[in-house]
Parts: sequence; structure tokens; C-alpha cells
Amino acid sequence: MEAILSKIHSGKLKVEPVLVFSDNGVAGGLDIARKYKIPVETAHPKDFPNFAEYEKKAVSYLQAYRAQWIVCAGYMRILRETILASYPGRILNIHPSLLPSFPGLKAQKQALDYGVKISGCTVHYVDSGVDTGPIIGQTAVEIQETDDVDSLSQRILKAEHDLYWRAIDKVVVKRK
Repeated sequence: MEAILSKIHSGKLKVEPVLVFSDNGVAGGLDIARKYKIPVETAHPKDFPNFAEYEKKAVSYLQAYRAQWIVCAGYMRILRETILASYPGRILNIHPSLLPSFPGLKAQKQALDYGVKISGCTVHYVDSGVDTGPIIGQTAVEIQETDDVDSLSQRILKAEHDLYWRAIDKVVVKRK
């Protein structure tokens, strides 16, 4: 998230973030948002009778701040019908693999365990599946013989920082 916000702050990415929402009231991203003077709101699913009610609360925040797009950056929950129906085709996510390979959690470990020679990252639209939405952009990262999960993750993260803001520019800014 900070990589995206720094591109906005530098003028390279011309979007206006209106809200950072988290399901974790002590998430580090909230402090980053405050540093950039972006409003924050939080809600935790356990505080609601069911996940649909939690998502209704999230949507109410998004609508109150007039959010037009959702950019997932560190949000580790699967979005369900309430949010998907409220923002059809307007939710982006980044994933640390070259989808459709290695969806879900621990993608870097999956790549190393499988023995692939190239991994990377993917920006995609969010749909009802797990990392199955249409692909917007990808960056390949070569796996080195000495890589472990941490070293591969760091190199993929660096690629994510460059890819994500460019994908946002491509679909949000240039689509206007």
C-alpha cells in the first residue's frame, strides 16, 4: 500500500485515495494511511452475526467515502457477494505468483516446492473465486538456486511495487 501511496504522492499515479479500510484495527497499513492523511475505518467480522453483515458495514464505509474502486493491498480475506455485487469489475488485487499458477496462500512456497524456474506477480480483477479473476498485468521473477521463501518473497514484493501502481494507472486512470 505504501508503494502505491508514494506514487500518488509523487504525482506519477493520478488517483485520489478516499479511504483505507481494514479488518484489523492495529494493522500497520492504518498508520501508513494516516501518514498520507487518508481516512481510515475498521471493522472485524467477529463483531457481526455473519460475514454478509460485516461486508455490508464495509460497503457502507466505502459508499460513505464515495469510493469508486477497491484496491486490495494486504487485505487477506476472500471477498464475497455483498462487496463483489457493490463494485462489479472495480476491485483489484495483487498476488505473488504468475496466475493461474499457485493461487491462494503461500504462493512463493508453492512455487519453490513445485520447482518452477520463474515465478512473479499478477494484478487481477477480483471475482468470486480465489485469485481467478481476469489478469491485468504480470511481472516475471526468475527463481535462483539459492532462493528460499524469504528471498523469493522479497524479490517478488519489489516487482509488485512496480507492477501494481502501473496496473492501477492502466485500468483506473486511463479508463476514465
